[in-house]
Amino acid sequence: MRRLILTVLLSSFGLLSAHAQEANTRIASMPYSDCLAIIAETAQEMDEAPVRLVDNGDKTTVRINAEDGFVTVSCERNGDRMILTKSPVPEAAGMTAAR
Repeated sequence: MRRLILTVLLSSFGLLSAHAQEANTRIASMPYSDCLAIIAETAQEMDEAPVRLVDNGDKTTVRINAEDGFVTVSCERNGDRMILTKSPVPEAAGMTAAR
């Protein structure tokens, strides 16, 4: 079930979201532990460790490389929510998301 939720969130980027803060951000309600499990499953499926940006017990934020940019996933214990933000790679910087 978690895999289905992540697939839908990433592919459609928002069909299951509760509301959007901005065009590339979606928020979904879910338990903190389920959100962490989604991060772990995604890392395993992609065979790449996510880059941990925040990890303090109440909030975990990671960046996952995608073909066309990055997806930042935040899991928040307070409020039981997942926040997904899609960010393109800045072409002007001469960077690519692929390694």
